[in-house]
Amino acid sequence: MTSTEHPTTVGSQAKERLAELLAERAAWVGGPPRDPAAGHPAEATVVVLLRSFDLDSLVNGARAFAAGLAPAEADAWRRSWTRTLFLFGNPANLTERTPPRLVSPTGTTAWLGPYAPQHLPGPIRLYKPVSGVLPELRPDIEITPAEPPAGTPPTPGGPCRPLHIAVRDLKLADYLIHLHHALSESVLQGRLRPDERLRLIHCPDLGAEAARGTQGYARVHQAADDPERLRLHVWLSDTSHHGRHSPTAHR
Repeated sequence: MTSTEHPTTVGSQAKERLAELLAERAAWVGGPPRDPAAGHPAEATVVVLLRSFDLDSLVNGARAFAAGLAPAEADAWRRSWTRTLFLFGNPANLTERTPPRLVSPTGTTAWLGPYAPQHLPGPIRLYKPVSGVLPELRPDIEITPAEPPAGTPPTPGGPCRPLHIAVRDLKLADYLIHLHHALSESVLQGRLRPDERLRLIHCPDLGAEAARGTQGYARVHQAADDPERLRLHVWLSDTSHHGRHSPTAHR
């Protein structure tokens, strides 16, 4: 693929690989949410409130939130495909009636829930869904790890773990959804530590061959411009591949 070619066509082998990765996620989810009346987890929606677009806060907070969920909450959210609603709002305006589970140290981002989607708190319904264009992002961004909780051993040093994100044609909400799914699900699956050093690598597109290894995480979803086509949106590199090779990124 050339640097100017739009990825509208994907070879049969790549299509099979993307379908395989999506099937793996569906198997992890375990099917649709179960009936709570039968003693199974209910559907769950997490709300992320943003005062501004702060990548450090978003990346660190998403991981800390996922890691801090009780097992039953994590299970319910997993079975709801880690459904997340992004809203514009100031976390400082949240009240005791709608307490956040986590607020970033900068105060720019807050996490609430999980909630049953039909029972979102009244104040939450007043906030507007995130919309607008994705700001121009640097191709390579190192995320400063959050301070570990008191009494937690620090994570050993070492190279940043690459997290590749395909940004062609994404709006702000699309970017937040794909990144947050990748981070939270990687933590819930035990494939990413909450305080692990990360390097976000932004490129227009990712080839299906990028998703290799057994401990990485692939975010595969429909392409924004073609619901019939699957696209690799995010690839969290396998830790065992550090320093050996990088995923194929189409620039």
